[in-house]
Amino acid sequence: MDFGLIIKEALANKYSDIHFIPYESFIKVYYRKEDKLMFVDDVEKAEFRVFLQKVKASSEMNISEKRLPQDGIYKVYGEAIRVSTLKTIQGESLTLRIFNRDIKVIENLGIKDVEVKKILDHIYYKSGITLIAGETGMGKSTTLYAIMIKLVEKNFKVISIEDPVERELSGVSQCQINIKAGLDYDKAIFASLRQDPDYICIGEIRNKETAKALIRASLTGHKVISTIHSFGYKNTIERLKDFDIEETYSKAALGLVISQVLKEKDNKKGAEVLLDYK
Repeated sequence: MDFGLIIKEALANKYSDIHFIPYESFIKVYYRKEDKLMFVDDVEKAEFRVFLQKVKASSEMNISEKRLPQDGIYKVYGEAIRVSTLKTIQGESLTLRIFNRDIKVIENLGIKDVEVKKILDHIYYKSGITLIAGETGMGKSTTLYAIMIKLVEKNFKVISIEDPVERELSGVSQCQINIKAGLDYDKAIFASLRQDPDYICIGEIRNKETAKALIRASLTGHKVISTIHSFGYKNTIERLKDFDIEETYSKAALGLVISQVLKEKDNKKGAEVLLDYK
């Protein structure tokens, strides 16, 4: 199996993920495009293990660790690909997430003009947290980057805290989380507050620590923008409860939820949003 060719094909066709799923005696390989998996081929387990060790080593992961899940960044063919491993009863599962390198302004995302104006007006003139909500692959990060571009154009100071930094944006102070070095979201957000930013952008709310640090930053009067796996204002409040954020605090901090899905119209794919205010 030519694993390099599999990655090249995924890059050329702008697939979002490559999945290596273990079965009893072989590995099944899939591409993901939008919300659909497309079968590629079966791979011998021994052949896959060699490739997995290479990916782990290149991603600065622990090659001897096979029991615990790991994450890293695999740099290949000029791209930075997010790597995730997970131990299953059939062996280690590997997922490669390919970042969308197309940086667009928010007006070119397919969102209706009236909705774009509402989003930007709220972000420019209202305080609190703005969350871009939706399922995996719905373009949340793309919208976050598009918003950051607009903020820089308006001469706002923007600090983004990401794990990892998916794309480099001119004019944005982008901070890369480094857990091994002791730089987590909490420390990065605290340090960014001393940099006098107009906006703090968080790549994604993934855990309790990130959620709590984000809420604290907002409650000190800073404008915060992030993404979250949820849909709608009420569901987002419930999701924040899962991160041990009391409803009183989340409602006080949360200003706008941009719930996003991707839809195709006239053979063109674009983002469709539902805006929920408190």
